Amino acid sequence: MRFDDRVTLLLEVRPKDDLEDEASFMETAVPCMRNSLTDEEQIGIFGKYNLDSFKLHLQDIHQDFSEVIYKGKRRAIKGRKHHKNSTVIYL
Repeated sequence: MRFDDRVTLLLEVRPKDDLEDEASFMETAVPCMRNSLTDEEQIGIFGKYNLDSFKLHLQDIHQDFSEVIYKGKRRAIKGRKHHKNSTVIYL
């Protein structure tokens, strides 16, 4: 696979003590590859056909991230799975 694109993962960091109320985000840039969804994936994940949705293959296994920044837009994750030595996220 060609991981010629980049995505920023937002990892939520919780404060260690109870005095700090706000959680902060740690950003990590990761190589990725954009791919379109199949019809079965669109119906299985979103329940409808959505031409704006896509999937990203991230190099290596990544966990504990809640949002991503891709091409300047902050996006929520609709689904995630691990495949061999990569992570696939559905946006």
